Amino acid sequence: ENLQLAEVGDVNAAIAAKRSVELICMAEALHEKKISAIADRILKHRKNIRIILIAGPSSSGKTTFIRRLSIQLKVNNLHPVALSLDNYFVSREETPRDADGQYDYDAIEALDLPLLDDHLKKLINGVTVETPVYDFATGRRSPQTNPLYLKDNEILLIEGIHGLNPRLFPSLERNQLFKIYISALFQSNIDNYNR
Repeated sequence: ENLQLAEVGDVNAAIAAKRSVELICMAEALHEKKISAIADRILKHRKNIRIILIAGPSSSGKTTFIRRLSIQLKVNNLHPVALSLDNYFVSREETPRDADGQYDYDAIEALDLPLLDDHLKKLINGVTVETPVYDFATGRRSPQTNPLYLKDNEILLIEGIHGLNPRLFPSLERNQLFKIYISALFQSNIDNYNR
């Protein structure tokens, strides 16, 4: 509505009228405004929130969203720390397989849930953990680990396909988690009858 684009023809007309830069700038500004509002909401409830979970389908813009949210959190004097769920994959031979016999890295059972839960509890309680480093070439964890400690002004950002799955965090209190799901809300209509 803000962009006054209901159909593909409206987009084409705006481009023909040399308004494409304006439309892009407005779309970017609207997106930034929403991210800023989310960062402000996180700040308002900061006393309880320790982990921000971001989930969404492939190509939904999770990585771009995290970069933008991180900037807005820094504006609010919060310091985001990223934790990759990919590093919590189980060894390849323990990875579940799909109906075609291929490794199913999208299955929640492909993650070492007990280790992840243990690490998150410790991080929230101010304990340093040695986070694993998964080696995709070997299909195993590297002997190298990365120490991680969450300071009072830091907040943990976790992004992944299972980011909102309650099985990831069985022992954490819900008020410690701030959940975000991102995806495209809709696609442009060709006309009043066709998407």
